[in-house]
Amino acid sequence: MARAVLRQIASSLDGLELAGECASALEAFNLLQKEPVDLLLLDVEMPEMSGLELLQSLATRPLVILITSKTEYAVEAFDLNVVDYIVKPVTIARFMAAVQRAREIWDSRHNTVENSTEKDYLFVRSDGALIKIRYDEILWVQALVDYVQFVTVSGKKYTVHATMKSVAAHLNDRRFARTHRSYIVNSDKIDRIEENAMIVIGKQVIPMSEQYKSAVMERINLL
Repeated sequence: MARAVLRQIASSLDGLELAGECASALEAFNLLQKEPVDLLLLDVEMPEMSGLELLQSLATRPLVILITSKTEYAVEAFDLNVVDYIVKPVTIARFMAAVQRAREIWDSRHNTVENSTEKDYLFVRSDGALIKIRYDEILWVQALVDYVQFVTVSGKKYTVHATMKSVAAHLNDRRFARTHRSYIVNSDKIDRIEENAMIVIGKQVIPMSEQYKSAVMERINLL
């Protein structure tokens, strides 16, 4: 019954295509070996193997939204970098929010061919002029209500009327990562990542949300 509800909700959203449906984690494991997916909707308590054990067994994990009737697995789930944790019963609004979060993470990892470019700079409109900013000059980008601000190595700041989503689409370079709904950082400029999920660039401390942690870790040269 729970799968039927998810199937119905998912089928009503554009951009989602059902690749498979499984009654157990073991069945899902076998399916994922044959057909990798972008997004996995996963329960925790299942026959033979739990959903969390399934995640731990996967060498390559898709984006995961956990959907379960209990809250006590949340901490362990987010340690496994799940996108979201939904407690049943699932509402359309709550499901849409989780899928949107997954879509933003997916977009940050896989820029479309149309957005790809070999250029290592972009132009921004600031103070009535078009300013060229090289990628290697950018430290971070911060959201400011209806604007975003580019902070550069030289200390200059450029305030632009734009959204973080549009900025992320234009900064289609592997070094840039969304760390928080209000921040995009140049991973080459990160000096330190604290245990409390804070990123340090120079003297600036920048928050890192759990939902973006895996994308950041993919961009740093972690030993």
